[in-house]
Order: sequence, then C-alpha cells, then structure tokens
Amino acid sequence: MNAQVMSMDERIFVASHLRSQLTRLQHVLDVVEEKNEVECDFAHGSLKEIEASLRNIRKLCGSN
Repeated sequence: MNAQVMSMDERIFVASHLRSQLTRLQHVLDVVEEKNEVECDFAHGSLKEIEASLRNIRKLCGSN
C-alpha cells in the first residue's frame, strides 16, 4: 500500500472537520455529565451524526 501525503488544503479541511466533531462530542459529553436526566434519543442521535461525519472524513482520506 502506497501512503500518500495530504496536500495543505486537504490537511486544513480534515483538521477543520475533526475540530468540529470534537466540539460536538464535547457538547454531548457535557450534557451527559451535567444533566440529571439525559434522553437516550439525544445521545444516540448525536453520536450517530458524529459517527457518520467521521466516516465521511475517513473515506475522503482513503480515496487519495
């Protein structure tokens, strides 16, 4: 398998999207830790969206 180096634009794009997902994960974590009652639908839906976004980022990296 030949490893390819990301271009500067790709690195910026991936880093930006990863930061965005970290922010979203931090929000979910904050809600889970701070609220007395957390709806499973909120946690499940949020994590599912984050997972899908991360999967898309991974596909982008794998397609180069």
